[in-house]
Amino acid sequence: MPRAHDKPSIRDVAALAGVSYQTVSRVLNEPRLVRPETLAKVQAAIAELGYRPSRAARSLARNDSMTIGVVAVHAALLGPNLTALAIDEGARGRGYTTASVTVRDDRPASLTSAREHLLGLGVDGVVVIAWSEDSMGLAQRFAGDIPTSVVAEGPVPSGLSRARADNRGGAEEAVSALVSAGRRRIAHLAGPDDWLEARARCEGWAAAAGESRGPMVTTGWDPSGGYRGVDEVLAHDDSVDAIFAANDQVAVGALKRLGELGKAVPDDVALVGYDDIDVAAFLSVPLASVRQPFTAVGSAAVDLLFDLFDGGGSGERLLPSRFVWRESAGYQP
Repeated sequence: MPRAHDKPSIRDVAALAGVSYQTVSRVLNEPRLVRPETLAKVQAAIAELGYRPSRAARSLARNDSMTIGVVAVHAALLGPNLTALAIDEGARGRGYTTASVTVRDDRPASLTSAREHLLGLGVDGVVVIAWSEDSMGLAQRFAGDIPTSVVAEGPVPSGLSRARADNRGGAEEAVSALVSAGRRRIAHLAGPDDWLEARARCEGWAAAAGESRGPMVTTGWDPSGGYRGVDEVLAHDDSVDAIFAANDQVAVGALKRLGELGKAVPDDVALVGYDDIDVAAFLSVPLASVRQPFTAVGSAAVDLLFDLFDGGGSGERLLPSRFVWRESAGYQP
């Protein structure tokens, strides 16, 4: 038996359970091959000793790295960050760790560097939180070497598993609610042109607004873009009575500028954001927004990756986004 200050080893577990250390190894790595009564004895010994298997030893036994790569954009954005956290939790729940790379831009050198770094670490698979067509191409390149899943909007190359929130559907639901409430000129403060999620939200806005569609202005993802975008929208069409913003940060900037211009929200201009960040309900005018299932999307991406590990084919998970009506949207019919 080990001394109190020693970490228990696999041989200590074997001695207490009355089995060989090879049997303990099978319990840890391939429990389905062990008889139930032996499995129970070994698991009881592990619990009594507080034994924790060495990750390095497990990696050698399984002939893999027990590591998943994650690629995301380098940006202070809620969605990619929460999704990456969920991926990490899902990996750890299966005994794996994550090696994360954040990419600042879509230049080939940046994407190639991220790919070479993760492949050099010997990761067993990768999840790419793809924000653009070029980052989707990176995922496709990974898929030629190792199991790969992607979090992305837009068309996905064959062989890639994909998890995503319904960005177009969420936008359609929000804008349809504005139309139902009687808004007749609904503008859109859009995210960056090259972002796949921004395109999907723009498509949802256009489809739902129909004849009530007002001008669209590209603003980016930050409050300053929303602030400046209000002036551009009203310069195009001063009859605008509703604005659908690309995300809540953009909506925050728009809310401030509308107030400075003497436009009351929601009486003069209704305002809707996207993401439903924590502060949305606590702004001077509580912000209506579209709530995204970031954590569920990250978990689904990990599930799809492990399906590939187990020999399954590529899969698809589409998770609904939900419009949350608050005061900034005006009267709820």
